Amino acid sequence: WGLANRFAGTVFHMAWAEGAKTVEFLVGRNKLERIAAADLGPATAALVQRATKRLETAKGALAAEDFDGAFTNAYDVYRMAGEALLLVQGLRATGGAGSHMTVEDAVCAQFGGVVEDFNKAIYERFRQGRHAAQYFDPSKAEKTGSDAGWALSTADRALSQASVVIDGGTVEPY
Repeated sequence: WGLANRFAGTVFHMAWAEGAKTVEFLVGRNKLERIAAADLGPATAALVQRATKRLETAKGALAAEDFDGAFTNAYDVYRMAGEALLLVQGLRATGGAGSHMTVEDAVCAQFGGVVEDFNKAIYERFRQGRHAAQYFDPSKAEKTGSDAGWALSTADRALSQASVVIDGGTVEPY
């Protein structure tokens, strides 16, 4: 689809020029950690598969008009696509408070120019929307089919584009 055609013949080589300072900062602050694995490929493939299954869950929720559920599951897909880009490098967020923002900071810095939906504005819309969907506030508007549709299409596109980068085999371990 679009990304594969747009970047046909392009070799992605992520060797720390893009986002290097951000990644180093996050590692230095113990927000990102290196993980030891002989072959990161199977772990990354398993995470992409989990994200793909979650995408189907989001689609089912949308079809059932569970717009909050669709939005929340789409957010998970979007975040897991970013986590997969980190994992293929042997990196992961350390967990705890702020771990989703760590993924956001790292993938936006490294891959924002390649995966078009990995940018701060979209991440923030997703994070705030997920929070509103998960923590009901009767004074706030509920998610609509349009909200859920945006989340689903954005997550699907991000996962597809991240998969193209991962499958290209040119993102090296950190």
